[in-house]
Amino acid sequence: MLSDQDHIEGLFPEAATNWDLDRLYADLQTVSGKEIKAVEKACLRGLLCRYRPGQLAFKLAWTSGALRVELNKGLYRSLEAIADQPSNTLRWEKVPEWLENKGYKMQRQNLHSSPENSQVNFKPNSVDWGEAPNIQAFYGRTDEVAKLEQWILGDRCHLLAVCGMGGIGKTALVVKLAENIHTKFDYFIWRSLRGAQPTAQLLADLLQFLGFAHTGCSISDLLEILRQKRCLIVLDDFEATLQDGELVGAYRQGCEGYAEFLQRIGFERHQSSLILIGREQPKEISMNQGEDQLIRHYKVNGLQRQGAFELLRARGFTGSENGLEALVQQYRGNPSALRIVAGTIQELFNGNVSEFLKQTALALGDVLRTLLYQQFERLSKLEKDVLYWLAIKHRPISLSTLRSQMNLQTSGSELIDALESLRWRSLIEKLTEQGEVMFLLEPVVLKYVSRKFVEEVSKEVVVIAMQQDLKSINLLRSHTLVEDLAPDSIRAMQIRLILKPIKDKFAKAIAQNNIELDTLREKLANAQPSQVSEDSTYIDSNLALIGVWW
Repeated sequence: MLSDQDHIEGLFPEAATNWDLDRLYADLQTVSGKEIKAVEKACLRGLLCRYRPGQLAFKLAWTSGALRVELNKGLYRSLEAIADQPSNTLRWEKVPEWLENKGYKMQRQNLHSSPENSQVNFKPNSVDWGEAPNIQAFYGRTDEVAKLEQWILGDRCHLLAVCGMGGIGKTALVVKLAENIHTKFDYFIWRSLRGAQPTAQLLADLLQFLGFAHTGCSISDLLEILRQKRCLIVLDDFEATLQDGELVGAYRQGCEGYAEFLQRIGFERHQSSLILIGREQPKEISMNQGEDQLIRHYKVNGLQRQGAFELLRARGFTGSENGLEALVQQYRGNPSALRIVAGTIQELFNGNVSEFLKQTALALGDVLRTLLYQQFERLSKLEKDVLYWLAIKHRPISLSTLRSQMNLQTSGSELIDALESLRWRSLIEKLTEQGEVMFLLEPVVLKYVSRKFVEEVSKEVVVIAMQQDLKSINLLRSHTLVEDLAPDSIRAMQIRLILKPIKDKFAKAIAQNNIELDTLREKLANAQPSQVSEDSTYIDSNLALIGVWW
């Protein structure tokens, strides 16, 4: 069992790959005049790896507020000093940029000195694991690893995207795959694109590692090496290159070159393989992949029964507890969710799985909630609206039903594009019932989206109470809170999980601000004709359910 100190010192070891940490620690200590704490060193390493402060707090088992105070009074001020920046101007995402400008980022050494008349000097079996995590425990997925090995080694797949929702185990799967096969290649290199690395910067990094001594850094240069030698390249966190707030496939500014990069590696002749890991499937792959092609896509789902049970046994269960099968099914074998809930059951229910399952709500830990938040915030408005409807429905829903109930100002084809985008992001599932395709959310996503919907609608009802008008409402116009024609069990769920917390929030806002409900109703009634648009199909019924209308 690691001590707390050992745990802290072992966090974010990948920072040492790219940063001169010893010199950085020494300089920080010089400007502050006191020894830098272990927790400050850990936070610094995390920031250099582009972890958010909230994620750092979770890893350190601190509250976000306490960690913010600790960093503001020490590390942040020292970083400003050595970066020659004004006091109290530090933003966490600027730390890598500031320190790189000051020369603390190590330049990767050219591992192969080129002969005088040659651009490339190869050195067989060169390996760079880069930012790849050190996976100590790996459960199940034997068949999945074997399938991916066949694709890369047997079928000589040029381009493989391994995708899935956050926390599902994508990176661990590829680490295991790479451990098994990287010795079959002349070169192996792993890189994370967490910082949205521009295409030109990545190409320069890859070519430097591969011993390319020419001044140019083009895709053609890389492909020439991939033809001469068998190389395995892994790019993790690929979704960081894609634009937020749009349907999947649009690239961030500076990352547009990845479209050509993927197309050329996928289609041109060479003897190498590129593996992408991400929450979203790039359109260059989704539009061209197939079992008979050299471009492939693999969606990572939850662990199968055996792997899930291995994980749970490693967390103190024997494997014979009542309810263990139901627990795995409830969380669809999601390894992050199972790790979280296993700790909850052991600590709060003394390991009694059946007692835990009697609870009505799924448990979402901070890590999983953060992962889902990051993925949800990347979505377009239409994608979010679709997820909200699927959460309200709480059951599989067809395209025709979804289209009929959404007040869309867009065409039916845009709804289809949104659904396809959500599938590429691994956020919705589809099944076929009586020959009709149906869409639904898996339980972990359903839990998060339902909470998010209630949270956003609750904000709207508080604004109604405080501003005494309907100008700012959005979801109350476009989504129903309770379905009139839903089965009784679904209506009961919608009332309990959606309507009641929103209604309670409205009542609390009224009471805390001494607002007369009758007066509020009169003001809203007088303002309603000018503030409610013709497309507000659901607003009257929703306001009546909440208690705003009589």
